[in-house]
Amino acid sequence: MAMLSLAVALLFDAVYLGALVSTPRWPEMSYVVLSGLVVGAFAAWRWWQRPGLPGWQAVLLSISLLLPFTSWLKAYRIETERSSDSDESEPMPRRDFKKRLGMLVLLGLVLLASVSEFAERRVLGPVLAPTQVSAITTLDRSLTLAAASYASARLIDRGIALAAEAELTLPFIGGVAVKPGQVFKPLQDMAERYSDVMVVAMASIGIQRVLLEMGEGAAITVLGSLSAVLLMMALVFSGLSRRLVLLARGVVIVLVVARLALPLMITGVGFVSDALLEERRQQAQQSLNVATAELQQADVDTLEEEEGLTQWLNDLRERTADMTLSVRQFSDDMVERFVQLLVVYLLETLLLPLAALWALWRMLRTLFAPRWITEERERLRLE
Repeated sequence: MAMLSLAVALLFDAVYLGALVSTPRWPEMSYVVLSGLVVGAFAAWRWWQRPGLPGWQAVLLSISLLLPFTSWLKAYRIETERSSDSDESEPMPRRDFKKRLGMLVLLGLVLLASVSEFAERRVLGPVLAPTQVSAITTLDRSLTLAAASYASARLIDRGIALAAEAELTLPFIGGVAVKPGQVFKPLQDMAERYSDVMVVAMASIGIQRVLLEMGEGAAITVLGSLSAVLLMMALVFSGLSRRLVLLARGVVIVLVVARLALPLMITGVGFVSDALLEERRQQAQQSLNVATAELQQADVDTLEEEEGLTQWLNDLRERTADMTLSVRQFSDDMVERFVQLLVVYLLETLLLPLAALWALWRMLRTLFAPRWITEERERLRLE
């Protein structure tokens, strides 16, 4: 039975190594590689938890990421008591040295895979490619919609500025000339503020896009290498091990946020926006588009006939018996549409991403920072 289990583990390792080699041709094999790396990481952790390792067990620790299933099988089949191997007769300090040496070799492999971009090209890149593409598509779509909405706001602002100066002559009260477009002033102020918010929204989308590209291009190479170096230094300089491990865990949290959590967050926010906010955005934007088209046509008619805006105001007046009421209804309706779009874009580009990032950060801190790290941080702060 033991030989059969070992044969199965070796077979899985062969499949894992084959997937590692064939990932460039078949990106789907990266999921097999990722599964093997997870198993290897658990196996390495199991070996590291043992109080002392004989030489051959230290070798399995050092190659846990190369033969993950075999290492995992051996780690969980060995009893927690002392092995009957002859290496058990060695002094504990020497066996602890072998354990540290095995971990140094393992971290050296991690460092090499990070610096050479092997981990990004063969594992995380293919695995996260669908999420990355979805996140980029979501950001590009949001940027396009925000830019179009910004353009509508600027056109409405410009059209209203002209409409505010247009005069209507009222013959039934003695030919008095009035400027009903002055009622549009609150709408003009709202359009200006809305366009400012759209600039902030587009900047937020641009920052998310830059962070997404930086995470894809440099997170593993820079942050993965840095965390491996810090852990290697913690093994060598035992007096600074707690500080270095604390710093390495912080780097790992940033790495997970930059490479994994950020694209997932963007994709999740896009899904929530499509499900809950898209219908409201479309209705409000359609109303703004109609108003923008009317003002643009009136602006063109003004250039051609010198009375386009006046005609537009007359047409607006004819919709109701009271001209002032019709103008005010148009203005109030547009202000309501602007407010709806403000809520949608603030939620989609600012509030939801920030809330999701904060929640992910807290979750990762809880996952990667056990109680002793919190206590160590508090002790260092008091010192």
